[in-house]
Amino acid sequence: MKSWNRVARPFLQLHGFKQYGKDGFGRMTHDQVFQFFIFNVHRHTHTFTLDISIRPMYCENQNYLVLRPGNRLGKLATKNGLDTWWPSDTDEVTEKSLTEVLRLLQESVLPFYNNTRTSEEIIKSYQKNFFGKNKFGDRVSWGSPGYECFDFGYIYLRAGAYEKALKEFERCSKFVSESNYESERQRNEKYLKLIELCKTGKQDVNAYLQNQIQNSLSNLKLADWLFADIYKAIARYFPAAVEQAEVEHLLQSINQADITVGKDQLARSILIMADGNLHELRRLFDTGFLGDPRDVIMIATGKTNNKSDSSAPFDY
Repeated sequence: MKSWNRVARPFLQLHGFKQYGKDGFGRMTHDQVFQFFIFNVHRHTHTFTLDISIRPMYCENQNYLVLRPGNRLGKLATKNGLDTWWPSDTDEVTEKSLTEVLRLLQESVLPFYNNTRTSEEIIKSYQKNFFGKNKFGDRVSWGSPGYECFDFGYIYLRAGAYEKALKEFERCSKFVSESNYESERQRNEKYLKLIELCKTGKQDVNAYLQNQIQNSLSNLKLADWLFADIYKAIARYFPAAVEQAEVEHLLQSINQADITVGKDQLARSILIMADGNLHELRRLFDTGFLGDPRDVIMIATGKTNNKSDSSAPFDY
C-alpha cells in the first residue's frame, strides 16, 4: 500500500479519491454514487488484482460493499478481458505491477466511473443499443439474477423514471415468487411495497430514497465523506497533507451545523473564498460563516468567472 500511494497519489487526488478501509480507495459522486476499488491479494500466490465497482447509496446497502455493478480489473480493462493477477514477489516487481495497474485505471476504469456518476448516467451506460450492446459491453457485470432488477429499480426511481422502476420491482417479485428457496420467497413482501411506492408521488419517493441514502452512508461508514469534487479542490488549494487533513475536518463539521443552505454548496464556497489561505478558511468557521452562510455563498459567487453559486459540483 505504501508503494501504491507513492505511485498513485497524484492520480487519486486529481480525481477526488481517498482511502477507504485498509485496502480500498473510493470517491463519492455528487449524486451519491460510491465508486471504489479494492485490492484483492491472492491467498496462495504472490499476486494481486483489483475489484472495481460502484454502489449507489440510494440502493439497499448493508455494512459491507457489494462488488456489483463492476468487475475485476483484468476483465474490465485488459484487451483480452481475462481475469488477470499481477505479480508481487519483490518490491521491484510490485512497483512495476502497480504502475501497470494505475495505467489501466486511468485508461479504462476512470471512463467507467466518469460515465456512472449519476443515476441518469448509469442508466445510459446500462441500456442496450440496436445491436444489443451497452456502453461497456460484457466488461461490466451489472448484477446477479434477482438483484440486478432490485438495484435498477432504485436507480430508475432516483432518475424519476417511475414506470421503469415499477417494471424492475415487478421482475424481482416474479423472480422470487418462482424460487424454490423459502428465504427468497420471503423477500417478496419488500418488493410488493416498492411496487406500491412507484405508484405514489415524487415527494414520497424522494423521502424514501433520502432515508435509503442515510442508511447506506451509516452502514458503510461513509457519513463523513465529502463529495469527490470537493476533495479534488482541497488537494488543489492545499497541497500539504497536514493542511488537507485540517481542511477536510473543518468542512466535515458543516454536517453538524444548523444552516438553511446546501452544505456541499457552502463547502465549495468556503474553498473559493479561502483560495488556499488556511488562516482565511479558519476565520470563516470562527465567525460562524461571517454570521450568515448566505453571505459566504454570495461573496464566493462574485469571485468565480462563471458566476456559479457553487450548488453545481466542481469539475472532477
